Parts: sequence; C-alpha cells; structure tokens
Amino acid sequence: MRGDQSTAEGQAYEGVIRLILEGRIPPGFPLVEQQVAEELGLSRTPVRNALRRLAAEGLLENRTGRSCVLPGLSRKDLEDLYRVRLIAEPWVAYDAARQAGEEEREVFENLILRERECYFSGDPKIYEVNKDLHLGIARLTGNRHMEHQVRQLFWRCELYVLFFDNFFRRAGKVELLRDPDRSKSHREHRDLVRAIFENRPNEAKEIMEDHIHSTVAMLLHNSESLRAYGGVSLLEE
Repeated sequence: MRGDQSTAEGQAYEGVIRLILEGRIPPGFPLVEQQVAEELGLSRTPVRNALRRLAAEGLLENRTGRSCVLPGLSRKDLEDLYRVRLIAEPWVAYDAARQAGEEEREVFENLILRERECYFSGDPKIYEVNKDLHLGIARLTGNRHMEHQVRQLFWRCELYVLFFDNFFRRAGKVELLRDPDRSKSHREHRDLVRAIFENRPNEAKEIMEDHIHSTVAMLLHNSESLRAYGGVSLLEE
C-alpha cells in the first residue's frame, strides 16, 4: 500500500513539473489540489503530498486552503537568489574537491554523460541531472548544513532556468539548444567534475563562480529575448 502511494506521489511530483515545462502553469498561477488531481488523472492525496513537497523544496509557494502558487519571477528575485548561491556554492565546490574520493567519480562522470544525452534528445529531465549534480557536489563535502543550503536554493533558482534557458524555451528565431558542446553550462559542469575529482579545490571554486555568473547573464539575456517575442518576462520590482 505504501509503495503504491509513493509511486502515485512520484507521478504527481513529476506531473506538476511537466505542466510547468509545457507552459501550462505560468508564474503567479495558483495550483488547486482538486484541479491538479483531475489534470493528472490522480487522486487528491498523492497530489496534496507532491504539492507540499514542491513547496518545501522551494519550487512552489504555500497559500491558505488547498492551493499553492507558482512564484512570480522578477529580476530582483533572480539576482538575489544567485547572489546567495555565489556566496555558498563556490565554497561547496572547494570543500568537495578536498573531500572527493575516487569511488564517487563514476557517479559524476555518468551524470555528465546523461546530460549530453539529454541535450541530443531534448529530454526535459535534464533538470534532474542538474539537480543530482549540484546536490551531489554538496553531499561530497560531508557537511549536512551545506547540503541543506544548496537544496533549499536549488529549485527556486531552477524555476528561472525552466522558463528562460533556451534548452526549454525558444524566443523568436533562436533554436532550442540541442548540442552539449555549444552549451557553456555543460562545459562548466564537465570541467567542475574534473577539478573536484582531481582534488583541485581552488580551480573548482573558480569554475563554480564562473558557472553562477554565466548562468545569471544567460537568464537575463534570454528573458529580454522572450519579452521581445511576447513570452514570459521578468517582473520589475
């Protein structure tokens, strides 16, 4: 019974993310438990649990009653979030590179291979690879407080990626990105993994800093492109 419930909850969790990726849940949109359950063809209990989980992870915001809201997206919020990541994650990478053992290398190299495959196939579950990579690096530190900090930031930051990364969103004549070798983010992930498992902490820290800076620049640039073509745009605060 518990296994069936966990499976249904997992389906609800993935289903809500899929609705966001498909553009069927815009920023600021309320997700009412009953409506989401009907949309996904599931009962209300697993949907309720999935919404609570997504709210706890930062992708959704809790509201009174039986609803959550996909947060509004703003330039200030984006910059504030990534400023916090810039404080935390380079040092996470630094510590991970001091702690990482050879026994973990294959796990991360496989993540890089999975990411490449997602680019070629256009698989939207590339977000799972990104999550496993960043949370995995935090886990390598052996510091549960660092891991908690990165986990709390991840989904709220990833929301901007889901709406403004041109892997997921096309603005005008810009092609969806399907070549990993043209992706700065993929190259940074690859170089970061190498630096960590070759135990080069200063280099790992610098790569993570560059990765965060380049991600912010890309998101801001793409948000302007999408605005020009009538897509989702950042709110000004």
